[in-house]
Amino acid sequence: MYNRYYEDFVVGETHKTDDVEVTKQEILEFGQKYDPLPFHIDEETAAETPFNGVIASGLQTFALSQKQVVDSFFRESHLLGSVGFDEAEFPNPVRPGDTLSTTLEILEKRPSKSNPSRGLVTIMRKVVNQHDSVVLRVTNNVLVERQ
Repeated sequence: MYNRYYEDFVVGETHKTDDVEVTKQEILEFGQKYDPLPFHIDEETAAETPFNGVIASGLQTFALSQKQVVDSFFRESHLLGSVGFDEAEFPNPVRPGDTLSTTLEILEKRPSKSNPSRGLVTIMRKVVNQHDSVVLRVTNNVLVERQ
């Protein structure tokens, strides 16, 4: 299961996850539970906003992407954890019925200064909908075990 070490990550490498579809019910339930802003939980009120309807929370967009990334990429790696995210942006909303796909790109990597048994890998995550509109872009810095 774990077959990728720090040394196996190549700067410039890309990886695309499987797609995930977002339903109106999922958007409403997530909004009610975690981000109860009107445009995430109330169709009538959301129709009167600049979004012209219910949209997914950015947190939900990230969570949907995270599951796809873990299942298809991080689960195969000797990942020790994330040390943070930089430059997160949500340039377009996620709407009911959207199909999202995530592409990862390895931007850089460097050995850890404090622990020679690990390295830091910087990964750009880009999530697009079925129209190829970017709905999430974020840079993630992760620690990966070295061989």
